[in-house]
Amino acid sequence: MALASVSNKIRGCIVGGALGDAVGLFTEFLNASQARDLYGSHPRLKLRPPAPEGWKTMHMDRHRAMFEEAAWTDDTDQSLCILMSFLHSGGKQDTDIDYNDFAKRLKHWVAFGFRPLDRLPLGLGRTVGSVVNDPSFVEDPIGTSTLIWERGNRRMAANGAIMRTPVIGTLLFKNQERLYSSAINIAATTHADPRCLVSCTIASALVASIIRDEIHSDADIRNTIEAAILPVTSRDPPLPEEQIEEMRSLIWKDQLSDMELDGRSSIGYTYKCLASGVWALRQGVAAIKEGRNDGASVFERVITELTMAGGDADTNGAVAGSLLGTLLGYSNLPKGWTADLKYRDWLVSKADAATYLVTGEGAPYDYKNDTDTLIDAGKGDMSKEEMDARWKVLIETLHHRTGDTEKFAKLEADRKKREEGCVVL
Repeated sequence: MALASVSNKIRGCIVGGALGDAVGLFTEFLNASQARDLYGSHPRLKLRPPAPEGWKTMHMDRHRAMFEEAAWTDDTDQSLCILMSFLHSGGKQDTDIDYNDFAKRLKHWVAFGFRPLDRLPLGLGRTVGSVVNDPSFVEDPIGTSTLIWERGNRRMAANGAIMRTPVIGTLLFKNQERLYSSAINIAATTHADPRCLVSCTIASALVASIIRDEIHSDADIRNTIEAAILPVTSRDPPLPEEQIEEMRSLIWKDQLSDMELDGRSSIGYTYKCLASGVWALRQGVAAIKEGRNDGASVFERVITELTMAGGDADTNGAVAGSLLGTLLGYSNLPKGWTADLKYRDWLVSKADAATYLVTGEGAPYDYKNDTDTLIDAGKGDMSKEEMDARWKVLIETLHHRTGDTEKFAKLEADRKKREEGCVVL
């Protein structure tokens, strides 16, 4: 397996995360037993039909049928909001990524979806929804999320922040201080719990360390993790020692089954998602050390195993795919999956744009004339009638894919209750 260049690693992070997200949707909210019943014990998964003999395409139920075929979910959309903010700034390295700008983009996404690709805002999590829809969010996102966290007795520690932040490691790998502060602030716009913040500093730092060619062993992974804990321990409120020990205990488990990723009461816990990513990265590092040099088969095996563990599999896959994709590089991702992935070429072009701004390498990129980086992608806000038409198309698509009308009626009723026009699942 050839060592990946910086450009290849950045592509690998962004496309790998989208692949992990898209494949993880196969089993999102299922337990491992249900996943086996649907796909078999050791399946090969295909993003688009038809499936060759021995392969499985996505089971269409009322949840999975909502999402675009062979595409990602809200996890990657929110990561792309960070990337668009960075590109719009011209790739500044001497300042943090602007979390207020990200908050505005997230608010716009909740209302209208990801406008550069005209994707609907599907899959919005409970924590993000409660924070973003608060009237004070745009004016004071971190203050708003902190207040909501405190009102919940400081218990909310969901994975909706870590799912979007590995990309920060590709953008600020040259400046560790900026990386940590950007990861913390971008996370804290919606997730104030220190467990969420440390999950994000770790995920971002691991990506950055891989790009700097510092990850070759478990010891290297451990050193990066321990360093990434420190910025959160010195913050107010600090990360308590008992929560640090809980994290250490979980993220170093060797078997996915020991993480209980499909445990109904905690499938969305940020530490479980972090543990999934660390496990995936360790699998990749071990494969390289042992000379198993087919990166595509490593990525496919690891992401498939993680998917078949069930739980919040798309989010776990997004983080795992980002870390493993960075390690292996875009050129070592499974060709069948990348060929099937919707919007792949667009993702690659934006990854290359980031590479140019950060390193000066590759094809020149004119950020000032890239309308995709505008909050509305230069298209303006949609009218209520336009959004209604888009939701109607979704409902018709759902009907076509599953023939189920009950879910469609509920979606339409929920949508009409919300001024923002988003589906909360």
